[in-house]
Amino acid sequence: MTGPTRVAGWGRASDGSTVTWSVAEGRKGRRWREVRSEGAGVGHALLLETDGARRFSHLELARADGLWTFHPEPDGTLHGNHVGPDGSGVRHVTGWPFGPDTILLIEGSPISLAAVAWGLADLMDMGAVRAVAGVVIRTAGGLDQVGGIRLERLSERRWRVGEGSPFDIDPAGCPVLLDGEMRATDLG
Repeated sequence: MTGPTRVAGWGRASDGSTVTWSVAEGRKGRRWREVRSEGAGVGHALLLETDGARRFSHLELARADGLWTFHPEPDGTLHGNHVGPDGSGVRHVTGWPFGPDTILLIEGSPISLAAVAWGLADLMDMGAVRAVAGVVIRTAGGLDQVGGIRLERLSERRWRVGEGSPFDIDPAGCPVLLDGEMRATDLG
Protein backbone atom coordinates (compact mmCIF):
# COMPACT_ATOMS: atom_id res chain seq x y z
CA MET A 1 0.00 0.00 0.00
CA THR A 2 1.40 3.36 -0.94
CA GLY A 3 -1.07 5.89 0.39
CA PRO A 4 -3.90 6.19 2.85
CA THR A 5 -5.72 2.95 2.07
CA ARG A 6 -8.48 0.99 3.77
CA VAL A 7 -8.91 -2.74 3.17
CA ALA A 8 -11.42 -5.04 4.84
CA GLY A 9 -12.08 -8.74 4.56
CA TRP A 10 -13.54 -11.85 6.07
CA GLY A 11 -13.17 -15.60 5.83
CA ARG A 12 -12.18 -18.63 7.87
CA ALA A 13 -8.93 -19.22 9.73
CA SER A 14 -7.16 -22.58 9.54
CA ASP A 15 -8.92 -23.64 12.79
CA GLY A 16 -12.35 -23.02 11.20
CA SER A 17 -13.16 -19.85 13.15
CA THR A 18 -14.67 -16.91 11.30
CA VAL A 19 -12.43 -13.86 11.00
CA THR A 20 -13.48 -10.33 10.08
CA TRP A 21 -10.59 -7.89 9.64
CA SER A 22 -9.53 -4.48 8.38
CA VAL A 23 -6.23 -2.75 7.65
CA ALA A 24 -5.90 1.03 7.54
CA GLU A 25 -2.61 2.54 6.43
CA GLY A 26 -1.61 6.15 6.72
CA ARG A 27 1.40 8.34 7.35
CA LYS A 28 2.08 6.88 10.84
CA GLY A 29 1.85 3.21 9.85
CA ARG A 30 -0.89 0.59 9.86
CA ARG A 31 -3.79 -0.28 12.12
CA TRP A 32 -4.73 -3.93 11.85
CA ARG A 33 -8.11 -4.92 13.33
CA GLU A 34 -9.61 -8.36 13.75
CA VAL A 35 -12.61 -10.08 15.29
CA ARG A 36 -12.38 -13.85 15.52
CA SER A 37 -15.71 -15.63 16.07
CA GLU A 38 -16.40 -19.16 17.18
CA GLY A 39 -20.02 -19.99 16.38
CA ALA A 40 -22.17 -17.20 17.79
CA GLY A 41 -19.51 -16.06 20.29
CA VAL A 42 -16.54 -13.77 19.90
CA GLY A 43 -13.16 -15.41 20.53
CA HIS A 44 -11.28 -12.11 20.54
CA ALA A 45 -11.23 -8.54 19.28
CA LEU A 46 -7.83 -7.14 18.34
CA LEU A 47 -6.25 -3.80 17.46
CA LEU A 48 -2.60 -4.17 16.44
CA GLU A 49 -0.54 -1.23 15.17
CA THR A 50 2.70 -1.21 13.22
CA ASP A 51 4.85 1.86 12.62
CA GLY A 52 6.19 3.30 9.37
CA ALA A 53 9.13 0.85 9.51
CA ARG A 54 6.62 -2.08 9.73
CA ARG A 55 7.51 -2.87 13.36
CA PHE A 56 5.02 -3.62 16.12
CA SER A 57 4.04 -0.43 17.99
CA HIS A 58 0.80 -1.06 19.96
CA LEU A 59 -1.66 -3.82 20.87
CA GLU A 60 -5.11 -3.95 22.43
CA LEU A 61 -6.68 -7.41 22.74
CA ALA A 62 -10.03 -8.25 24.34
CA ARG A 63 -10.86 -11.90 25.11
CA ALA A 64 -12.79 -13.86 27.70
CA ASP A 65 -9.59 -14.05 29.78
CA GLY A 66 -9.39 -10.25 30.02
CA LEU A 67 -7.87 -7.22 28.39
CA TRP A 68 -4.29 -7.14 27.09
CA THR A 69 -2.38 -3.96 26.15
CA PHE A 70 1.26 -3.71 25.08
CA HIS A 71 3.67 -1.25 23.46
CA PRO A 72 7.45 -1.11 23.03
CA GLU A 73 9.38 1.76 24.60
CA PRO A 74 12.21 3.66 22.85
CA ASP A 75 14.70 2.04 25.28
CA GLY A 76 14.09 -1.41 23.68
CA THR A 77 11.69 -2.78 26.29
CA LEU A 78 8.08 -3.94 26.23
CA HIS A 79 5.49 -2.49 28.59
CA GLY A 80 1.82 -3.28 29.13
CA ASN A 81 -0.58 -5.27 31.21
CA HIS A 82 -3.25 -7.93 31.40
CA VAL A 83 -6.41 -7.26 33.36
CA GLY A 84 -8.19 -10.50 34.26
CA PRO A 85 -11.97 -10.78 34.70
CA ASP A 86 -11.78 -13.03 37.76
CA GLY A 87 -10.55 -10.57 40.36
CA SER A 88 -6.96 -11.61 39.83
CA GLY A 89 -6.04 -7.98 39.33
CA VAL A 90 -3.60 -6.48 36.90
CA ARG A 91 -0.49 -8.32 35.72
CA HIS A 92 2.09 -5.76 34.59
CA VAL A 93 4.83 -6.30 32.05
CA THR A 94 7.58 -3.73 32.50
CA GLY A 95 10.99 -3.78 30.95
CA TRP A 96 10.89 -7.05 29.02
CA PRO A 97 13.57 -6.95 26.29
CA PHE A 98 11.93 -5.99 22.99
CA GLY A 99 14.32 -4.88 20.27
CA PRO A 100 13.47 -3.58 16.81
CA ASP A 101 13.52 -7.12 15.34
CA THR A 102 11.39 -8.67 18.10
CA ILE A 103 7.92 -9.79 17.07
CA LEU A 104 4.62 -10.00 18.93
CA LEU A 105 2.29 -12.91 18.14
CA ILE A 106 -1.23 -13.69 19.26
CA GLU A 107 -2.04 -17.39 18.96
CA GLY A 108 -5.13 -17.92 16.83
CA SER A 109 -4.83 -14.54 15.07
CA PRO A 110 -4.43 -14.43 11.26
CA ILE A 111 -3.91 -10.66 11.46
CA SER A 112 -1.02 -11.14 13.88
CA LEU A 113 0.61 -13.59 11.46
CA ALA A 114 0.01 -11.31 8.45
CA ALA A 115 1.53 -8.33 10.29
CA VAL A 116 4.68 -10.31 11.10
CA ALA A 117 5.06 -11.61 7.52
CA TRP A 118 4.40 -8.17 6.00
CA GLY A 119 6.91 -6.63 8.39
CA LEU A 120 9.63 -9.05 7.26
CA ALA A 121 8.71 -9.34 3.56
CA ASP A 122 11.43 -6.90 2.44
CA LEU A 123 14.02 -8.57 4.68
CA MET A 124 13.58 -12.26 3.77
CA ASP A 125 14.08 -13.87 0.37
CA MET A 126 11.91 -16.74 -0.81
CA GLY A 127 13.03 -19.96 0.86
CA ALA A 128 14.72 -18.11 3.73
CA VAL A 129 14.44 -19.30 7.32
CA ARG A 130 15.11 -17.01 10.25
CA ALA A 131 14.81 -17.27 14.04
CA VAL A 132 13.68 -14.15 15.90
CA ALA A 133 12.91 -13.24 19.49
CA GLY A 134 9.26 -12.75 20.28
CA VAL A 135 6.52 -12.36 22.81
CA VAL A 136 3.56 -14.72 22.41
CA ILE A 137 0.09 -14.28 23.90
CA ARG A 138 -1.22 -17.83 24.22
CA THR A 139 -4.84 -18.82 23.63
CA ALA A 140 -4.90 -20.32 27.13
CA GLY A 141 -3.97 -16.95 28.65
CA GLY A 142 -0.23 -17.35 29.06
CA LEU A 143 2.35 -14.79 28.04
CA ASP A 144 5.76 -16.05 26.98
CA GLN A 145 9.08 -14.60 25.91
CA VAL A 146 10.48 -16.86 23.20
CA GLY A 147 14.09 -16.62 22.15
CA GLY A 148 13.93 -18.23 18.73
CA ILE A 149 10.65 -18.27 16.84
CA ARG A 150 11.19 -19.92 13.47
CA LEU A 151 10.00 -17.83 10.52
CA GLU A 152 9.99 -19.39 7.08
CA ARG A 153 9.17 -17.70 3.78
CA LEU A 154 7.94 -20.60 1.67
CA SER A 155 7.18 -18.52 -1.45
CA GLU A 156 6.44 -14.93 -2.37
CA ARG A 157 3.14 -14.98 -0.47
CA ARG A 158 3.28 -18.14 1.68
CA TRP A 159 4.80 -18.15 5.18
CA ARG A 160 5.08 -20.38 8.25
CA VAL A 161 5.65 -19.19 11.81
CA GLY A 162 6.88 -21.77 14.28
CA GLU A 163 5.25 -25.15 13.82
CA GLY A 164 1.95 -23.60 12.70
CA SER A 165 0.14 -24.19 9.44
CA PRO A 166 1.40 -22.30 6.40
CA PHE A 167 -0.56 -19.14 5.64
CA ASP A 168 -0.76 -16.67 2.78
CA ILE A 169 -0.71 -12.91 2.51
CA ASP A 170 -1.60 -10.88 -0.57
CA PRO A 171 0.89 -8.49 -2.26
CA ALA A 172 -0.14 -5.70 0.15
CA GLY A 173 0.45 -7.92 3.20
CA CYS A 174 -3.21 -8.59 4.01
CA PRO A 175 -4.30 -12.06 5.13
CA VAL A 176 -5.70 -14.50 2.58
CA LEU A 177 -8.32 -16.60 4.38
CA LEU A 178 -10.25 -19.74 3.43
CA ASP A 179 -13.46 -18.84 1.58
CA GLY A 180 -12.36 -15.25 2.06
CA GLU A 181 -13.23 -12.01 0.37
CA MET A 182 -11.79 -8.53 0.65
CA ARG A 183 -12.75 -5.01 -0.35
CA ALA A 184 -10.39 -2.08 -0.77
CA THR A 185 -10.93 1.68 -0.95
CA ASP A 186 -8.07 3.99 -1.95
CA LEU A 187 -8.57 7.32 -0.22
CA GLY A 188 -5.50 8.97 -1.67
